[in-house]
Amino acid sequence: MFDQEWRLLATILMVLVAVAAQVLFRRVRRRLKDVIRREHPFGPMLHSGSDWAFILLSLTVWVAVASGVLAAIPQTRFLTTKMLELLSQGLSQLGGFFDSSIVPGKTDFTITDLFLVLIAIAVIALLARGVRRLLLNYILDKTPLDLSVRHAVATSAQYLIVIVGFLLLLQSAAEIDLTMLGLVAGGVGVGVGFGLQNIANNLISGFFILFERPIKVGDRIEVGEVHGHVVHIAARATTVRTNDNIDIIIPNSSFTSFNVINWSHGDQRVRFRIPVSVAYGSDARQVERLLLEVAEENENVLKEPSPRVVFWAFGDSALEFQLRVWTTRMLHRRGVFFGQLNLAIYEKFQEHGVRIPFPQRDLHLKTVTPDWKSPSRG
Repeated sequence: MFDQEWRLLATILMVLVAVAAQVLFRRVRRRLKDVIRREHPFGPMLHSGSDWAFILLSLTVWVAVASGVLAAIPQTRFLTTKMLELLSQGLSQLGGFFDSSIVPGKTDFTITDLFLVLIAIAVIALLARGVRRLLLNYILDKTPLDLSVRHAVATSAQYLIVIVGFLLLLQSAAEIDLTMLGLVAGGVGVGVGFGLQNIANNLISGFFILFERPIKVGDRIEVGEVHGHVVHIAARATTVRTNDNIDIIIPNSSFTSFNVINWSHGDQRVRFRIPVSVAYGSDARQVERLLLEVAEENENVLKEPSPRVVFWAFGDSALEFQLRVWTTRMLHRRGVFFGQLNLAIYEKFQEHGVRIPFPQRDLHLKTVTPDWKSPSRG
């Protein structure tokens, strides 16, 4: 009787310990996530690692509890022994599988080595990404460097870590002599010649963009039909975000092979030209004065350089003017800026009676037959 009570007490105690361990693991994981935000350079990696650690620890605890409970009951004690035997056999077979060569008789490289290499690749990639975020958001952010320079330095550090990490991995895991990489470089050159020209072109163009900086993060650019501002420059492609909040991925070779309009290269001031047409017979001096008033009343128009009005041409149906204004605020919102000025111009013209024309045509009949009014010709 005493032995049964002791087993029951031990079983309850094991379950309580397991529940307490589960609660403790959960609180530690939550506390770790609160301390290390996702914005931290290594935040995503540490969050993912804590989740996996929680799952493995919880699984281990509950498997141990299940084994203990089964061992505490005489009728099920044999199940514990059987489970341990199966687990031992499984681990032995699994160890033999992982210790076996990938290509038996050809190489000593085992499946365990393969998994270690894959884990090392993932660690190198996460480390490079974390270092980039650390430099960009915590170290270089406190320096007077321009935003584009900070991005260039952080991206270069990321790629440097990846290259050095993979070279060390090749030398240590695969026992490859780094002096033999000349042959690899020759093979890569042949591959580039046969079909990797576009990838190589984009990579080389990306490094030129990062260091020559014809465009940089934050610039307003036009490439073909794409209009937007640069949000990210990578080695292979550049991300441009339009005013509709659509990200367009453009290969870097496009920026070195085609004409690119950079509205903010070196100076944020941009001059816009707003065409305005008025009817023939309008007072040109009054139109000039009204257009300048519109420019002066708009808070987004710079006072210096000052706005100007140009009498551009005598059109077919109108006198054509241009209102030329400078701005720095509305560089990324050209449509909104034009809408503000056009609405103000229309209201100003309505207030002062200036007519905006529409196309008109005069028809002159030079030859008319005498019987053109005859009913028979109706």
